Amino acid sequence: MTRIATKIALSVLGTAGISFLSSTPARAVIFVEPIVTTKNQAILDIKKPRTLTGFLPGEVIEYGVPDVANNFVNATGYDINSLVFDLKTLSYSNPNSTPPFDNEPVEWGDVNGDGKIGSSVNPDLKDVFKDITIKGSTVTFSGGVIPNGSLFYNPFASLPNLAPGAGIIPPIPADQEDKDGPIRVASYYTAVPESTNVLGVLVFGALGLAFKLKRSLC
Repeated sequence: MTRIATKIALSVLGTAGISFLSSTPARAVIFVEPIVTTKNQAILDIKKPRTLTGFLPGEVIEYGVPDVANNFVNATGYDINSLVFDLKTLSYSNPNSTPPFDNEPVEWGDVNGDGKIGSSVNPDLKDVFKDITIKGSTVTFSGGVIPNGSLFYNPFASLPNLAPGAGIIPPIPADQEDKDGPIRVASYYTAVPESTNVLGVLVFGALGLAFKLKRSLC
């Protein structure tokens, strides 16, 4: 009789435990995927491309994704031979989204469902770079060239879709200029041939660091 009572008690506790676990929402990874392709003619037909100018090789810029899809003109003065993207938002919280997010991890991932990260599934868009390397929060596109003066397409997508106004994140107010998503990404490019400006950026950076160290020791 005691054994039967024990089995019943364990069964009740097990059922209660399963019920508790099922009522606890699991943390879901937010995947982000960039692609770098030839120009998107469909988008080019409806709006002008954005122009990348004034950016030196190695200079880091930061922006939000998912972004508003657009073509870009490489007006940097250099042939770009690699693009490096670094996730700055590694976890995301938003109590005002639907559903709400609570410190969800953010990683590079396969958003378009082709089994790879960084490749286009649109037959009209040709991938510019053949080598895609992922190390932690950084993804590097290399093995290709974006010639100076040429058009290219570099959108970011996320799963779930965190584009403002797409159903999860509230839309951006009309008077706000920045319409990009909430995940922050830093990026820079390298050029062919390597510009002496890159050395200049590194030298000035080293001098600045040395100056700060010297001041901290004084």
